[in-house]
Amino acid sequence: MWDGSSCKSDTNAALGGCQHGYDFENNDKIPLPGSNTHGTHVAGTIAAQKNNSIGVVGVAPQTKIMAIKSSLTTDNIIMGMNFAKNNGAKIINASWGSDDPAFANDTLLISAIRDFPGIFITAAGNGGADNIGDNNETIPFYPSSYNLSNIISVAATDQNDDLANFSNYGNISVDVGAPGANIYSTIMNGSY
Repeated sequence: MWDGSSCKSDTNAALGGCQHGYDFENNDKIPLPGSNTHGTHVAGTIAAQKNNSIGVVGVAPQTKIMAIKSSLTTDNIIMGMNFAKNNGAKIINASWGSDDPAFANDTLLISAIRDFPGIFITAAGNGGADNIGDNNETIPFYPSSYNLSNIISVAATDQNDDLANFSNYGNISVDVGAPGANIYSTIMNGSY
């Protein structure tokens, strides 16, 4: 986990110490998961430590994770991105999104992603109510479908390295696939 002992706010003000990140949903310096542990699961998939006799290993175990919890409103997302930028993050993993057409022209979100000085990794999406992946060229999924040079859109693959049956896809709008089905990873309370 990222240290956070001398963290800066989304407005670049000194906060003192943060517990590995910030919780913009509850406005505190302790970004613990609530009822949804998706972010914790993704963090473990990326960066769980190796050779510690605990649980699982991530695909990039030397990576430092900065935990940012958000209510996923545009304001909260942008505050989280500014926090990450002000504290030296080079990559943002945004494993959230929506196919709501209102996001197509969210100029504040588009500008914030465009202006982030690093890589912005996005989920390609997980299909509609039928749990069958959508073609992002037909039904755009945001922020994955924004045409920005720092976005890398990631589809989910299964244990056979095939596109997961629920994952969105797109020949132009999706850049790469990564493991996203049947993944053992970290969740709240030390479980896997």
